[in-house]
Amino acid sequence: MRYSNIPLVFLVFLTISLQISPALAKEVFKDEAGEVLYTVDDDGLVSMFENSPGTDVTLSVVRGTREQMQPQITEISPDSIPAGSYNILRLTGKNLVGAKVKLSVPALEVGSYSGKPKRLDVPVNVPLTVAPGDVTVEITTPIGSTKTKFKVTEVQLGGSGPPPTRGDSITHPGSGYGADEGIGQIPIAAPSSCPQGMIAVGGEMGGFCIEIDRSFKGDFSVADQQCALSGKRLCMLSEWQKACEVAAAGKVPLKNMKGEWEWTAGFDILQDDTQQDTRYYVMGKTDCETKRGSMRINAEKFVGRCCKGGAQ
Repeated sequence: MRYSNIPLVFLVFLTISLQISPALAKEVFKDEAGEVLYTVDDDGLVSMFENSPGTDVTLSVVRGTREQMQPQITEISPDSIPAGSYNILRLTGKNLVGAKVKLSVPALEVGSYSGKPKRLDVPVNVPLTVAPGDVTVEITTPIGSTKTKFKVTEVQLGGSGPPPTRGDSITHPGSGYGADEGIGQIPIAAPSSCPQGMIAVGGEMGGFCIEIDRSFKGDFSVADQQCALSGKRLCMLSEWQKACEVAAAGKVPLKNMKGEWEWTAGFDILQDDTQQDTRYYVMGKTDCETKRGSMRINAEKFVGRCCKGGAQ
């Protein structure tokens, strides 16, 4: 059966009994779990598969030429994020299944996300040290790439929270508080309580909870799932580093923060002329500063612990 006349619409299936067989395709692109994302047939027609997470159920298939199936972004929200804050970038467009995101500012930390046909929600942590300015967002799929932008703005001070004190704040140049010194202060108080097995740590994002000890071992997908199943998440790079530093100073009783590589939520996308791959970051082998990249294709297994609150 040929599908060259099928319009570019969603075909909804209740099972995976599709008439388009990836085995007969000229090119097949899969995610790290082995699920088929795109196929290209001998005529150059592209099929994009939306799969139900964790199942073999295909929710929809969209077909078109390579030009029609290029990823597109029509809206980004919010279009600005203040330094020292965490937000969800909501990218709206089409052909976003399997999309990978790369930001032009390396200091920005990106959390876990999964592209749907028309939407991509990307958690972004903007440290206080990031200067205001434009950030280019490059969205890449196996079929093509596109770009959009958002702005990092100045730190936002004030609000409904209690005024900062020297005991629980950090300084930031030129922010409004202490105008004679050109220094402002941002509260970094730790959460007042944490779930069992976790401990509170103060941080730039208002503090967070982190598991006292390592709680799992596996590749990145296992790490991400283990935290999500317990209502938690992988720690941001900056959170893990902060927890390691305060533990080394004897301020919190965290266990085994050094000695083995631990997963964090940090990653970036590497691409050359022939392929692309995700590089996830692990920390903790010898100190609180050194990080190592682990390529997705290698499926390396490391220990890890989860975080909650703060940048959630």
